[in-house]
Amino acid sequence: MTKSKSTKRKDRNSSGNSSENVNKSKVSKQRGPSEDLNQSVSDILSQANAVLYAENSDADKNGDSSVFVSEETEGEVVGGAAKMAEGGRQPTNKDLMDCMKAMNSKLSEMEKKLGTIEVLERKVTDFEKELRKVWVALEDRAKRTDERVMRLEDRVESVDMGTGLLSSRVAALEKQREELRDDLTYMKSQSMRNNLVFTNITEDNSNGNEAVDVTERKLRKHLQDALKIAKETVESIRFERVHRTPGQPIAGKVRNIVAKFTFFQERELVRREWKHLKGTQFHMFEQFPKEVTNKRRGLVKKMKEFREKGKKAWLVYDTLYVDGRPMRD
Repeated sequence: MTKSKSTKRKDRNSSGNSSENVNKSKVSKQRGPSEDLNQSVSDILSQANAVLYAENSDADKNGDSSVFVSEETEGEVVGGAAKMAEGGRQPTNKDLMDCMKAMNSKLSEMEKKLGTIEVLERKVTDFEKELRKVWVALEDRAKRTDERVMRLEDRVESVDMGTGLLSSRVAALEKQREELRDDLTYMKSQSMRNNLVFTNITEDNSNGNEAVDVTERKLRKHLQDALKIAKETVESIRFERVHRTPGQPIAGKVRNIVAKFTFFQERELVRREWKHLKGTQFHMFEQFPKEVTNKRRGLVKKMKEFREKGKKAWLVYDTLYVDGRPMRD
């Protein structure tokens, strides 16, 4: 006997109600968090993670969170729960415990790293103290060095001043020495003012030095024969000293005769007769100090050059006169 349409509709409604009752009974028997909770497990884990890593939020913004938490570990901890939620299955207590253990191990690693950072901080602090000590020592040494440099500069300045004074003093002494040398040369020349030197007068040195009276007798005879001076005049001339030039006599070599006249007028009388010696082997000249003699040698050449040009030139002491005017160096 077939059922009517109304009977079939009642059967479907009753079966639907029974299936709903079965589902309700099954849902009530499930283990895990209550369905009355408004937040999912992934949200709770995200909040816990935010609390645990709140100190490093600024570092995460700057991209420095890898110092404490690696991306792989964080993905394993949070990603596991996220995968569970996305897979349509709520995590069990065991999953939560595993997640907490992973978080605990990560916190331990973070504590170790923080301890290392504290050690490094102490070392940096100690190093900074040592640097301060070194800096203070360097500043002290720099101050002492600056003081020494200032003292040295003062000494150098004083030495420079002393050197300047010494230089001026030395210059004055050199000038004074030159003046004294000129004065000494002049005094020597004055002491030789009455002297005449005669050359090539025979010398008897076979038995040593020639006797002074023999030298004077030979000079007087030379004045009569070579210079053509009257015998009476020659005999009246007075000499302070007549001698051969200094040095040991050498056989075959004739030394000059130096005659010091008592009176300057008599010396000039003899000197004016120098023209009689031209063309002979004899010579006669005034005696001067070595300094004046060396200077006169250079002036003699110039005197001859001026005379060749037709000018009147002559020497007086250490000065050359040309046409009556002294020539300056």
